[in-house]
Amino acid sequence: MTTSDDTLTDLLARWEERWEHGEDTPAADLCADRPELAEALQRKIDRLKRMAWMVGSGPDDEEAGGSADPLVGTTLAGRYKIEGFVAEGGFGRVYRATDLELHRPVAVKVARRGKEGSGRTGLLDEARRAAGLRHPGIVPVYDVGADGDVPFVVSELIDGPDLATLIGTNRPTAEDAARIVAGVADALQFAHGEGFVHRDIKPANVLLDRQGRPFLTDFGLAASFEQVLRRDGVRSGTLAYMSPEQVAGETQLIGPRSDIYSLGVVLYELLTGRLPYQARTPGALREQILFRPPVPVRVVNPSVSAELEAVCLRCLSKLPADRFPSAAELASALRAAPPRSRLRLSRRWAIIALVVTAIFVAGILLGSMLASHRHSEQPPSGHVVHEEGVFVFDGGSRIVTPLERFAPVTLEAWVRVPAYPEHSCQFVVGSDVPTKHGIGLALCRAVLSAEFVAGMYHSPGVVPLDRWTHVAGVFGRTETRLYVGGKLVGTGPATRSEGGTAFVVGNVGRDNPIDYFRGRVRSVRISSGERYRGDFVPDEAFVKDAEGAPVRAVLIYDGGTVEGDRVIDLSGNGNHGLWEHKP
Repeated sequence: MTTSDDTLTDLLARWEERWEHGEDTPAADLCADRPELAEALQRKIDRLKRMAWMVGSGPDDEEAGGSADPLVGTTLAGRYKIEGFVAEGGFGRVYRATDLELHRPVAVKVARRGKEGSGRTGLLDEARRAAGLRHPGIVPVYDVGADGDVPFVVSELIDGPDLATLIGTNRPTAEDAARIVAGVADALQFAHGEGFVHRDIKPANVLLDRQGRPFLTDFGLAASFEQVLRRDGVRSGTLAYMSPEQVAGETQLIGPRSDIYSLGVVLYELLTGRLPYQARTPGALREQILFRPPVPVRVVNPSVSAELEAVCLRCLSKLPADRFPSAAELASALRAAPPRSRLRLSRRWAIIALVVTAIFVAGILLGSMLASHRHSEQPPSGHVVHEEGVFVFDGGSRIVTPLERFAPVTLEAWVRVPAYPEHSCQFVVGSDVPTKHGIGLALCRAVLSAEFVAGMYHSPGVVPLDRWTHVAGVFGRTETRLYVGGKLVGTGPATRSEGGTAFVVGNVGRDNPIDYFRGRVRSVRISSGERYRGDFVPDEAFVKDAEGAPVRAVLIYDGGTVEGDRVIDLSGNGNHGLWEHKP
């Protein structure tokens, strides 16, 4: 990323902060010191403004539907009697109407005025796209016309709710969620085969009839492969459902697998009742989509089968190449995966008997384990412990330090991990910056990784299992260097020094509900400056640095220096920590 790109990102973040407080700052004002960036910044601002989700209400909400809507009760082109407002679409409003000639209910979309991309051209383009896609899972177009200067499109009226309504009122079972999404994937496969990318897959654009069959609608943002490559109509869809390549503006990567990602977001929402990424601001949400792993489905809803979770998480892969190659293969995987865990498929009496037996046996085993295996190599769960000079992290515990993050800094620890995280990362030491990345040292699957302000860096260095290993991250002025066992295993981008949040041992930050470390930590050292530049022999024990040392430890924790829930800082700087665990 160039310096100009970094500056644009910072300026856009500044605009967003003011926008949230009701101030629409002109790009020229923000770029007073860099006037050559004003035009590019204004384009980015205009794009953000088109994302209606950024505000809870607006002029459109005041006008949308209800008895005050001037179209309700009128008849368009002498044929379509408008009976009521239904929803807002990509290029217009949708109404329930009656076709007075054929005596059948229909849906009529009428172009909005005064909105970018709306009007006759946008609506007719949408009609042409949809009319050319004849598939049982795509809402068919009946007619296109105009009443004076008001263009409209007439389509079949699907007599059921959209998925957004269903999620909010009566979320379907895992079986129904898989069936619905598989049906939408079938429709997408047909559209992709005809050369189109939908680009706005979301629950509001999936309608259900009375039999629960899904219909894909709203092709207002659809584009042909050629249009995408030419950057024609690069306007994307709804941010929460956009793929990383759409968010990043990587037009050359937008294609069928972008729709597969968006459909994965819909599946995740159906299975859990929440979006995979949630944030208070557009900037924070974009950062999560681009860099953060989602919370695994089964963490939110344990009844979902591991197979169905794997299908969903594959759809949500950051890289298009890691997703399903086609919507057809996604549909097949959904139909093959058992929707619920095998325990949930048993008879009710069997579940009750199994649970009661399990609780009884677990109580006996737990008592035995605590009595005779206190020093076993598997960390216990449910509470915070330390043993024989070792911190034991159970996946819900952490040590909160009073030390606010800074850079340059060196983070290092002696760790022993019993298993690699299956889907997300687990942090040895971290410090988040709200709505941005922070500084952190993590294991992502088997490899040592670093979090910096602009994103995540994954090294090729593998941390071995069940063996004490020294890991270190040097967050320097020009680069980030990662070490395993004193060997340099990867070099990533530099970070920026932004304070305000404390370093946490065993998590990426105090306000993060996930990414906990699971394993053992013998000792931790945080140093001010870049302690290592090449390969080195790790210190078996971390001790206070001598006066005048070029790099000095500002925090040292050792498993042998714990007083209750208080962890003593051996560096001499008084940065004592506090054990915490999630309830």
